[in-house]
Amino acid sequence: KRGCDLIVVPYNTSSETIMSFHPDGVMLSNGPGNPEDLPEVLDTIRELIPQTVVFGICLGHQLISLACGAKTYKLKFGHRGGNHPVINLTNGTIEITSQNHGYAVDGTTIDPAIAKEAFINVNDGTNEGLAYEGKNIFTVQFHPEACPGPQDSGYLFDKFIEMMGGQK
Repeated sequence: KRGCDLIVVPYNTSSETIMSFHPDGVMLSNGPGNPEDLPEVLDTIRELIPQTVVFGICLGHQLISLACGAKTYKLKFGHRGGNHPVINLTNGTIEITSQNHGYAVDGTTIDPAIAKEAFINVNDGTNEGLAYEGKNIFTVQFHPEACPGPQDSGYLFDKFIEMMGGQK
């Protein structure tokens, strides 16, 4: 819809292989399970961060957070379905989001020199996204591709494209 060419690779693809495609950016997408079960991915993420723009969604958000030193934990009750209100701490607006996850990033373990909380879940105060300091990274826990409200978070894809240099 936004005119991007996509190359999809498995989670265990090396940073060298990913960068051999000369991407304008890398998106780490959603997926199932405990992010701590994928420690082999963290070094790849650390290698990608200085080389390109990185956008993390859901599991991608959690993995980038782990790679940057934060911790994750299992939620007592996972966030499932649509209509989850999230506050955007940048502008104070509430976005209605779609969510499907059982783990969350522990906001108290985020080094403020690395990232700051950018989104918070209105219902339970859990972290819903980070803005990274001095890096071309941003992450969200929710699913902006699901367009639940009706398109509250679609602007995040435009932000990603802008960070990659805009439409070419």
